[in-house]
Formats: sequence, structure tokens, C-alpha cells
Amino acid sequence: MKLSTSKLTLELKNFYQLVVTCHGEHKHTKVSYYLIKDQEVIEKIPYSRNHSHTFNLHERGRYRVKVFIRNAEGERTIKNSEDFRYKDFETKDHPVYQQKIYSIVGVHRNAAFIKLLMEKHNQIRSFIDSTNQYCGQTFFDLPVESLEDIKGENVTLIALEGLELEDYQTESYTLKVSETNILTNNLHRFLAMDLYKLSRTFYENGLTKGAEYVKDFIRHKFNSYIPYTAEIGEGTKLGYGGIGVVIQKSAKIGRNCTISQNVTIGSRGKQPIIGDNVYIAPGAICIGGTIGDNVVVGANAVVTKDIPSNCVVAGVPAKIISTDMKEYEKYVKKE
Repeated sequence: MKLSTSKLTLELKNFYQLVVTCHGEHKHTKVSYYLIKDQEVIEKIPYSRNHSHTFNLHERGRYRVKVFIRNAEGERTIKNSEDFRYKDFETKDHPVYQQKIYSIVGVHRNAAFIKLLMEKHNQIRSFIDSTNQYCGQTFFDLPVESLEDIKGENVTLIALEGLELEDYQTESYTLKVSETNILTNNLHRFLAMDLYKLSRTFYENGLTKGAEYVKDFIRHKFNSYIPYTAEIGEGTKLGYGGIGVVIQKSAKIGRNCTISQNVTIGSRGKQPIIGDNVYIAPGAICIGGTIGDNVVVGANAVVTKDIPSNCVVAGVPAKIISTDMKEYEKYVKKE
């Protein structure tokens, strides 16, 4: 069976659904589709005998589709559609969400960590000093104001639960993780690794109570223990949000690693050290020795001793099963 010179068509249905059709192919020919937005592949559809596929477009931008066609003999050809610009739905008739402007009541360590927690998703105007002792100064890059300074302004105060502030719009907080309040609601917007970074920032700024609060929230939401005292390098990520991950408090983990769900990284007296570009599969337990760079640790493996760089280990206890890293390069992310 030879590959035909088929025609590729795109049709936008229902204003956001992109229908790709590959015409003229034999019924046994398999087709794979890549959706490309602004020169980046954002969705891949594996080979099947479906000669048409529908992509749901979610964002405006410049799109094209790359189609791979393969016959029974393994011969392959590639077709690219023309670029087109997708504008998405018009939203002029929708009400515009007015973001609140917050000021944080108090000039103390708790107020500082609240500012660092809230500022990513909210507009923070200032700190409020009801004693007027620090007014006119700055605290964590924000001005310190009095209650009089914001009177009549469209500002919502963030204050400790139980603090009475008549004539001011106020949202209260507590430091109890299990309760729903403005702080907990904001923490729910973060993934586990982002929360670790946040708690690490608090720790490095001497805001230990805030660091503990976020660490406890990670345990509450993800059933994971990811302490702010552990050192975790840039680019390292947690599989499935970090569910069931336990990391020893003095662990040192390198850059661009992947730590899958239900992984334990601990030690039997020695500091756990993991190099760069390490993939740790689900259920693995690393409780001894140093793991080098470019290492794959198999699912449910138990690492009890030092592991050199550029190898794959598996089993209980874990042993080297391969040094051919080309076969496993998709697991090892390098810069």
C-alpha cells in the first residue's frame, strides 16, 4: 500500500473547535496530529485510523497543524497546514472583574509573610500601623500607612480574626490550616513545588512561622512532607503535584529532577544528596547514599547505597541494570 498525496483541510466549527481532515487516505493508513501554537507543540494525538480530529482551542494566537501519515509498511510522510490566527470569543459584553486592593493590618513578621503569600495573585497597597509608630516608612517594599490614610479609599483590610475595625471593609485570617480563610484560599492556587518555594522564601527571610504554616498546608492538601529546610534545585518538579512525597529535612536535590508520586527521600544518618537530571519513578525509596547526575531510579526501587552518575537502577535493594542512557533519555531532562 503506497502513501497517497492527500489533501489537508481545516475547518473552525462552533467558533472554537478546529476540525482537521486528511482526505484521500487508505482506510488502513494511520494518522497522528500535532497542534502547534506560536511555534510550540501544545497537543499531540497518537497514531490512529481516524482521518479527522477535532482540537478545542482555548487561547487566542497563531496556530497550525502538523500531520504525520503512516502506512502498514512503516513509510511515513508529513503534512503541514497553513498558519491561521484564532481570535477567541469576544468578551466585551461580560462584566469586568474588579481586582480588590488590599492593605495588611500590622507591621510584624506575620504581616510580612502574608504580603509575600498574597502578592502573586493580588494587589497589595500597604501595611497599616494602627499605633502610628512606623507610618511613613517602608516594610518589605511597601509603605506603612495609618488607618486615616486609607479612610474613604477602596481598600480591603486583611486582619487577624477577632480584630474589630469598624467602618472598614475587612477580611480576616487565622494561622489554622484546616480553616477556610483568605490565606488558605490563596494557598489552594499553588502546586506543591510552588508552595515549597514559597515556604523556602519565608524561611530565608526569617519568617519561620509563615514557613511552618505553608509546610503544614502542603501536608494537609497533598499528604506530603516537603520541608523548607531541604534544598531543591531549579527546574525540579513533582509528579502529579507531589502526592505522597516525603523528603528528609536536610536533603539536597539538584536541578531538573523529576520526583514522582509516593517517593521517599531520606537517610539512615547520612545527608540525602541527589544530583542533577535525576528521574525517580513512583513508589521509590531512597534512604541511603548519594545519587549522581543523569540517573533513573525505577518504580518501587529501594536505594540503600551510593549510585554513580549516568545509570539506571531498579530492584530491592536497587542495583544498576543499565548504563545505556540513550534508551532512557526521555526520562532525564537536561538543560
